[in-house]
Parts: sequence; C-alpha cells; structure tokens
Amino acid sequence: MIERGFKSVNQWVSNLLASLLSLLKVAVRLQHRTRLPAPRQPICSVLGNGPSLNQSLALHTDFLRQTELVCVNNFAHSPVFAQLKPQNYVLFDPSYFTYQGGPDERPDIRQTITAFVEQVDWPMTLYVPQFAKGSYLLRLLAEKNPRIAIAWFNYTVVDGFQRLTFWLCANGFGMMQSQNVIIATLALMINRRFSTIYLFGADTSWHEQIRVSDQNQLLMQQTHFYEDASKVAHVPVYADAAQQQTWSMASQFLSLHKVFRGYERLQAYARYRGVSVLNASVKSYIDAFSRVVISQPSPAVTTPAPGPDPLSQPA
Repeated sequence: MIERGFKSVNQWVSNLLASLLSLLKVAVRLQHRTRLPAPRQPICSVLGNGPSLNQSLALHTDFLRQTELVCVNNFAHSPVFAQLKPQNYVLFDPSYFTYQGGPDERPDIRQTITAFVEQVDWPMTLYVPQFAKGSYLLRLLAEKNPRIAIAWFNYTVVDGFQRLTFWLCANGFGMMQSQNVIIATLALMINRRFSTIYLFGADTSWHEQIRVSDQNQLLMQQTHFYEDASKVAHVPVYADAAQQQTWSMASQFLSLHKVFRGYERLQAYARYRGVSVLNASVKSYIDAFSRVVISQPSPAVTTPAPGPDPLSQPA
C-alpha cells in the first residue's frame, strides 16, 4: 500500500514537472503553431513503407484510390507513387533537411527529391517540421515544382498531464514524442479530423532483422516495400556520427518501446479527438489499434470495439 502510494505521488510530480516544461517550450515557440489543411475526404489511408505494403497494393488499390492518401519518407522510390498520385506526403527525418545536394550525400534522399521535382504533376501537400525552413529541399521545390504546397507542423514535444497534453496537441502548440514518421503522420491526420484513418504497410517488425556480430556490433536489415529484401544487407546501427560505436541491444529495445508506447498514446489521443484509427496492414506488430481486413469494394467507416484505455495501464 505504501509503495503504491509512493508511486502515485511520484507519477503526479513527474507529470507536473513535465507539464510545466511543456508550457515553457510552447511559450517560447508560440509563433510556430501548427495550422493544417482541412480533409478533402472523410477517410484517409496512411501508407507505411513496410514490406507488407506490396500485398496491400496488390489487393486493395481500388479501395485506396477512394480515400485521401498519405505517403511518407521514400515512398516515391516506387513506380506506384506516380500511379496513385497521393494528395499528402510527410517527411520527418532531419536528414532530408540537412541534405545539400552534394554528389557524395545520401542517394536515397536524392532519388526522393528527384521524384518530387520530375514526377509530381498533381496537387500535393508536403508536411514538414518547422526546423526544415530554409533547407535545400524546400528551396528547390519552391523553384522547380509549384504544384507541391508546404504545410508546416510544430514538432515541440509536449508531455505531462494527459488532458493538458492532448489540448496542446489538438490546438497545434506541440506534439507528443514521435519516435518514427508513422507516429508523426498519424498525429497530423488525427488533427485534420478525418472520421477514419486506415493504416497500411506498418509492419513494425524491425526486431526480426536485428543481429549481433562476433564483435558485438548491433546489425540491422531495414527493408521496404520498394526494395528486394535479398539485396539488402545487415549493416551496423551506429550511435555516433564518427561511426565508432553501435547502439547496444538495451538501447535498441528501449527505442522500440518508445515506438509502441507512442502508438498506445496515439490511440488514446484519437479517441479524445473522435477519430477512428484502424490497422489494415497485412502484417503488423502494432497492437494499439483495432485490426481490420479490407473486404469492401469501397471505404466504409468501421468503429473499433470498445476496450480499456491503454494509458490507464501502468507503463
């Protein structure tokens, strides 16, 4: 009983301190408040880049075309990018905004930018964080492709008491921690107030590709739907810019914990905003959202079965 009371007080104090810090950060960055475009349709589909997306594209292209599409990161590497003509695209990795177009820089980022410039002949909204302002990518798009509109979002991480955190997120003053681009994308689409968000290609199965070398280096094979998995090698996952030390197994699984905890918090936030998030991925380890199998020829709103709020459970 004493231990439980101590934990309760400790959690309240932690929430109080986190809330005060969040309010301070919000006050400093008040001018960066997020303002998002209204949805064009009541239903959207968020397409992750996991290998299972190939099956979803083969089975459900007609379904996807009847929803507002949202793609992320290097989705543009696939020929299906120009075929689907997604209305929305989210970039979140800072590497896209530190890229300067040099010949020795990341070829994958260069390929994505080239697709934006040369292939996008339809109206598309590109969502980027405020810190991307002035980047080579955005300067190039402003010059080369006026069809791409930029929507800025405020990635000021807020935390603390749930009601305050959700209010700050709903009003564009900040976002909950987003450990990957899918979490950030879902948060943005929830705030656009779609009635239903379908999630595809969110395998979240990185742990299956983790290896440890004989030198205790952590290796990972990161495959995407637009790649041939047999040609993707296991490579070291470095923790430092000098590439001298890889992440430990403990730190890697802590990062994965943050990902799955982020999805749980998003589910609670979606309920707060009155939005239904449904996981339609053929393969997925995400258990925070209700799973659905797409069988309808056209989108239909499905209400997830009621269940306990994951944030009411201990971390």
